[in-house]
Amino acid sequence: MARRGPGQRLAALAVIGAAAGCHDAGPATAPDRSQRHEHELAALHAFEDQRRAAMDFATLPTSEVALGPDPYRIAALPDGALVGILRGASAVVLLDRDGNEQARIAAPRSPSGLAVSPAGDLFVVGDAARELAQYRVEDGRLARVATLAIDALGLRDVALAPDGTTAYLVEERDGRLLAVALPAARRAPRALPTVAHPAVRELGRCHGPLRVAAIAGYVAVDCLLDHTIEIRQGTSPPVRIHHDGPLWSAAIVRAPDGGALIAAGGVEDHPLERDDGGFGYIDSYLYLYRLAPGAAQPERLAAINSSALGVVTPKWITVERDGDSVAMTTAGYATAGSLTLTWRGDDFAAPPAIARGELPPGTTAALRTRDGTLAAADPLLDAWIIARGGAPRIVAAAGTSPERPALSRLGEALFFTTMMAPWNTADGKLSRFTCETCHHEGYVDGRTHFTGRGRVFATTRPLYGLFNNRPYFSRALDPTMTGMVHAEFRVANRHNGRDPWFALSRTDVPWLDLVADAPPSLAPEVLRKAFMTFLMDFTHRPNPAAIDHARFTDLERAGAQRFAEHCASCHAARLIADDPASLVPFERWESLVLSPAGPIVWSDARYARTAIEPYVHERGARVPTLRRLYKKWPYFTSGVGRSLADVLDRFASAPGATYHDVAPADAVRLTADDKAALLAFLALL
Repeated sequence: MARRGPGQRLAALAVIGAAAGCHDAGPATAPDRSQRHEHELAALHAFEDQRRAAMDFATLPTSEVALGPDPYRIAALPDGALVGILRGASAVVLLDRDGNEQARIAAPRSPSGLAVSPAGDLFVVGDAARELAQYRVEDGRLARVATLAIDALGLRDVALAPDGTTAYLVEERDGRLLAVALPAARRAPRALPTVAHPAVRELGRCHGPLRVAAIAGYVAVDCLLDHTIEIRQGTSPPVRIHHDGPLWSAAIVRAPDGGALIAAGGVEDHPLERDDGGFGYIDSYLYLYRLAPGAAQPERLAAINSSALGVVTPKWITVERDGDSVAMTTAGYATAGSLTLTWRGDDFAAPPAIARGELPPGTTAALRTRDGTLAAADPLLDAWIIARGGAPRIVAAAGTSPERPALSRLGEALFFTTMMAPWNTADGKLSRFTCETCHHEGYVDGRTHFTGRGRVFATTRPLYGLFNNRPYFSRALDPTMTGMVHAEFRVANRHNGRDPWFALSRTDVPWLDLVADAPPSLAPEVLRKAFMTFLMDFTHRPNPAAIDHARFTDLERAGAQRFAEHCASCHAARLIADDPASLVPFERWESLVLSPAGPIVWSDARYARTAIEPYVHERGARVPTLRRLYKKWPYFTSGVGRSLADVLDRFASAPGATYHDVAPADAVRLTADDKAALLAFLALL
């Protein structure tokens, strides 16, 4: 089940990387009969223009609330009840064994991490809050019993030491792994105090830490953008599993010899190939490693092509040991069904036994209860899933935002599942893929890949906020979303022989019955309109650094002034990148930057030559948006910028010119004060 030999190279894909500058080259092998559909495309252009004219880009809701309640994590209590977090509704919920909500309570904003102690206490972190919240179930209700203030932003996950005395947190902005000493929680009083300075130790840093897991003697961190899992044993230097592409999930269990077994789900461990303008070597894979006690390097035991087994984008995985057996269980976010692989004894070279289960697509977390039930959190369907054999039970999660239209939900499915090219396989040149193969949760994957053109390399860009950030692609500058989306259907079906102007039925995508109000058949123009509708709704999430104060600090204000002086000639303060009339005057920067949407694009619609070579186009590269820079790493098309401090160290200016690298000797460099102020301002964007 591992990848075929080099003579059978993949060259398939077509991740929908609209703003990444990746999908604008090379002839298609699938027939393209666009000229037959000019009437339908004209209607889509009119739809785009109408929606654009009707939108106030300064006040659009963020994805945090616009896309539903988003059940994101689920766990079991000692008595068998279930608990979960709603990322979009910023709530902790208590569920019965059938997934029905029994109680809820406010969570740290945008909750993303959940852990349960052996005693039944819940610990929750949110990526838009500076706190670790502790809860307990009392008389059938959820009560917050402690709040620990944490000086960190972008808290993504929490795990507990087996003895319950330490919580391990990972935070995205600075990439830190933190150990927090846990005080004994009291019964919740009416006025709950916040512990201002809990004992916090920094254990390490990496780029884009996403998940953390702890067992006796080991702490493992999934560093998404570094394509690395770091395993720490006490005070020893970390042991690293490093891949060529991102790892979306990880789990760890104790081995019989006192070492550890590590399971991971991610993209294929191979350089992305672009030799024909398509994408190659990007199937989803499952990996199993063994780390012996004191070893400096883990041993890879297995690499399984899960795309070939029908599981694409495995964002949840577990590993368990039972006697001489080792079992990995996973589910695809992009595909329906769960998968358990079991090895017996130490013969990991032999194919594992395979067991399949029923789940809809969209799993971000799941667990197996004592009675064998598989319970899952599903943000794609905004539901809790309970599977006991046969058809799973799907329980809608209650939200606080207005119900989304069916077109937006269908577009989200096109973005996050294999629905855009459901006939692709993992054979020969084909891969099974989604946008998330390169754009995790819509942001980036940390790769700088060869484009297949000359000596040009390119980093991945976020796909949030596309509607007011056209033209698309760093090189091609496609002027409309209609044109871009139509091209993506062609690229997605590049090697499967299908006409990209296709309709979908339940035969092609049986789980579409689960999308509310989805019609029985989806015409080609409806598919494109749905995808466009979702991209219009796919606004940026709030920047945690910008939503906890209403006025610039002195340093941030100085940074805004220096940005206006040094940067705004290219990174214009526009609400619509290709509309000069949308320029925001300086006196409005503060209120818009510190709003949840942070709507200013900080870009314009032209090429620029700033000495970041080789250029993707003879006239340079599209001026990129600076929104949510903390989510984008590395920097520049070439990936040469390894931090924002490095970006500013490279910056220089001369009359009529700016340089992001290799500036002439007489160019003016930024001072230390300039850099400090600019870093403070850029952190808000």
